[in-house]
Amino acid sequence: MAQLQRNDICHCGSGKKYKNCCLRKDEAVSQLSKQNRDVTEVVKPQMGPYLFWKQWSAACARNEFGLVYQMLEDNGSLKKAFASDEDFFVNLREIGLAYEPLWRLEKMKLNGSSAILLARRTDDSDKNADVCAAILRMQKGEFGWRVSEIEQRRVKPEKDLVLGYELFGISSVEHDYREKLKTGWTRPNLADDVVANSETSPVTTESAEAPST
Repeated sequence: MAQLQRNDICHCGSGKKYKNCCLRKDEAVSQLSKQNRDVTEVVKPQMGPYLFWKQWSAACARNEFGLVYQMLEDNGSLKKAFASDEDFFVNLREIGLAYEPLWRLEKMKLNGSSAILLARRTDDSDKNADVCAAILRMQKGEFGWRVSEIEQRRVKPEKDLVLGYELFGISSVEHDYREKLKTGWTRPNLADDVVANSETSPVTTESAEAPST
């Protein structure tokens, strides 16, 4: 049987063109059949979020999307949205995976067994294009970190733009500090406080010498 071309009628009998029907599914079957690595070989329980990001990026760059699917948290909203690794592969364009070298990891927010990674797309070919940011919400379980959710946002480019978690409705100390500065607040000079206190308060010291007899 000759290989179908993109504009041929699909083999499933739907009457649609192959490119608009089963092409992506067939590509998924072909690509996933080539996978020969298991997630337990790649992600170790003791691995930190940053090393996980490096392994995640490497798997995406090599089109190892079966492995990427295994790097999703079983109970996470992202994995639950797809019936199988084939379904995940077919919908990759809608998911919008963030990974090196297309994306740069900007910040990590850790809280026990959960983590949030903030990444920024690094394609600067169009200076007027929107700035694209993404977060990977992660959970650590018995077998190490897994991605539970991926979310993206676009913002208009501005001078001195600082990407932060607040773009995704997540509070952060960094954002609170920047907002405080906008009100005119300035950080007190702690060195001056120390000098002022030394002039008005008695200072006691403890000697390391042995008491005289």
